[in-house]
Amino acid sequence: MARKTTKKTTSRKSTSSRSSRATSRKRASSSKSGVSRQLRRISGERKLDILGVLLLIFGVLSLLGFFGGSESSITGAINQFLGRVAGFGAILFPLLLIFLGLWFLVRNEQRFPMLSAERMLGVVLLYLNILSWLHWFDGGGWALAKAGQGGGYLGAIFERLLVVALGEVGAAVVLVAWLLLALAFTFDLSIPDLFRKMTQPAVKTGEFIAEKSNKGMETIRGDGEISPAQKPKPIFRNGSTSPQGFTPLDGKPLKKMAGKKGDAVPAVSEQEAKPAVSGTQMARIFQSSESGLEWKLPNVDEILNPAIKAVVRQNVDQDRARVIEETLESFGAPAHVIEIHRGPTFTQFGVEPDLIQTRNGQMRVRVNKITSLSDDLALALAASRIRIQAPVPGRHYIGIEVPNEETELVSLREGVESKSFQKLNAFLRFVLGKDVAGKPVAVDLATMPHLLIAGTTGSGKSVCINAILSCLLLDRTPNELRLVMVDPKRVELTGYNGIPHLLTPVIVDMEKVVGTLQWMSREMDSRYKKFAEVGARNISDYNSNQPQKLPYIVVVIDELADLMMMAPEETERNLNRLAQLARATGIHVIIATQRPSVDVLTGMIKANFPSRISFTVVSGVDSRVVLDQPGAEQLMGRGDMLFQAPDAPAPKRLQGVFVSNEEIQRLVQYWIDQKKALMETDPQAAEKMPEKVYPSATLTQTPLFDKAPEPDEDPILEKAIELVRQEERASISMLQRKLGIGYTRAARIVDRMEEKGIIGESDSGSGVRPVLDFGDEYTEEEE
Repeated sequence: MARKTTKKTTSRKSTSSRSSRATSRKRASSSKSGVSRQLRRISGERKLDILGVLLLIFGVLSLLGFFGGSESSITGAINQFLGRVAGFGAILFPLLLIFLGLWFLVRNEQRFPMLSAERMLGVVLLYLNILSWLHWFDGGGWALAKAGQGGGYLGAIFERLLVVALGEVGAAVVLVAWLLLALAFTFDLSIPDLFRKMTQPAVKTGEFIAEKSNKGMETIRGDGEISPAQKPKPIFRNGSTSPQGFTPLDGKPLKKMAGKKGDAVPAVSEQEAKPAVSGTQMARIFQSSESGLEWKLPNVDEILNPAIKAVVRQNVDQDRARVIEETLESFGAPAHVIEIHRGPTFTQFGVEPDLIQTRNGQMRVRVNKITSLSDDLALALAASRIRIQAPVPGRHYIGIEVPNEETELVSLREGVESKSFQKLNAFLRFVLGKDVAGKPVAVDLATMPHLLIAGTTGSGKSVCINAILSCLLLDRTPNELRLVMVDPKRVELTGYNGIPHLLTPVIVDMEKVVGTLQWMSREMDSRYKKFAEVGARNISDYNSNQPQKLPYIVVVIDELADLMMMAPEETERNLNRLAQLARATGIHVIIATQRPSVDVLTGMIKANFPSRISFTVVSGVDSRVVLDQPGAEQLMGRGDMLFQAPDAPAPKRLQGVFVSNEEIQRLVQYWIDQKKALMETDPQAAEKMPEKVYPSATLTQTPLFDKAPEPDEDPILEKAIELVRQEERASISMLQRKLGIGYTRAARIVDRMEEKGIIGESDSGSGVRPVLDFGDEYTEEEE
């Protein structure tokens, strides 16, 4: 019995020891899994911050080891190892680590290039290429690498492979190609753009040296003659020394210098008589044989106000990103912010959904679960309203757009001087605003080819139209561009009256608008006839081959709703015809409305205006009318817009540029002063102005093939008169049946024929009227 008891006790002890060991293993595994879960919960942004700090610390310690570290220390040993591996290029390795660490830390700043895998690969390839070059120039070979010189073992590997396989010349060619690819990856540029970036400083330096040398040669003369650079020149109002088209500082007009009768007029060479104009200015002067007037474009610095940068508090975007992550996690939709794009009035946070544990395993959080939390996010961020774009086109994240506490004014001058505007090689280019990343967006009206603008009162429609017109007036002369403006409000566009670009004064009378649209249709037909005569397909082909250039015409209608209420059929018919056919002739239409309803923006008008801008609207229904999708009702107003490009899958949110009334007045006054100066200095300039070349757009222009009908006459009145003379009777029902028109139109034609005395009154109640005037044929038969 004692033995059995001892065996039972021993078995119990062994069982308890095994269970305790299993429990300890479970605790250890649970602690490890807890630590791994905590590490996985760290967002990607925090991981990148930690990596950037570690790279920065390691790079600084390695750099200090090169200058003051001993070989017995850790840094000295690391540097000795780097010397063997990279040779002379070991000193670049700490600098590379410091550069990458700083790049990771400031990756969200807009002033620095965006961090990407391609750029990282380019940096690595560039470093290896430098090591290969160092080893090749130092003589090459493995002995050099063992001595810790040249490019070390890394440089020796690539240098030996290339030299043995391709020879010296072949190795040099491959290394040059390798260098170009590394630079292209590092700077995220194509090879042609890379060459342009590299040649621009050399070209500017050469131009600067040539300019300085030419000035020196003109000033230094051995015969004592005064050089043209030393001669005093009169200064005019715009700061130019050229008298062409300008008045002097005293405000008096220039008079022609004519000597007395019999006096000898000194001969002046053509080169001395013409003012010195740079090549850039000459390229911007468009001389049309149709007008023969030389216009000069205004200086942007004198017209537009300078840009004002807003002060932004530090770490405000990082704090908001943390609030977004915490709010989404509290509602069971964990996600982390991977990109931050700060714009002038709102900031876009790129949110990537995380993985969650479900019964079926790990699954990513659904997109609609995050989009349904827009109100909760607005409450947590203390924002008036936020807009969620799910997903962002071309990106793998959801865009949460939050209004900024400190808004930035987007000035027109900043947009005009931006690289995106200067690089846009387009004829009718203008600046719309800034995108979510704070970059100016410039577009071409000729590629749209027409633009529709909608939004409530005070949302920024008129400012947008003024910005477009200002860009066009800053960039194009009256020889190149003509304008037709319709302003039913009488206050928005009437300030442009007097500029030489206008074909007719700003139209404020609604009765003349339909006639203006009909004139534009006839002008379009006339241009197509000219194209057919010379075999040109569009206005660009025609102007490139013909001496008489055709100017582009831009029609601006500030309020479409008034036109649709007054004459809906004629307005829609003429607008649709222009929108469908006028692109090739250089005629482009911009319409705006503050009532985006289906009776104003009909389906046919929307189909012919693929480029649209929507400012703040009242409801999602109005947003669907303009953009065919909701979202415009969540905009903040004051220039906040959604721009739908004709080739874009989804609208892009922009902050529109602002142009003040003072800037518009300076621009208008500049063109008015230049027009007056040309008319005072050139007696024939008055006959070459646009209102003389192109008469009034609403009255005197005739159609292409036949005589224009009277303003109040129906186009088919003459046909109806011939019909009633043939039938020897007239009635409303007969005109409806024979001409295929409605009752109202037929009744108007009958009343008009009665006023002219062609038909008489009805004798009976049947409605049949006798014919009184049978025309010339009846008179000849009587004779």
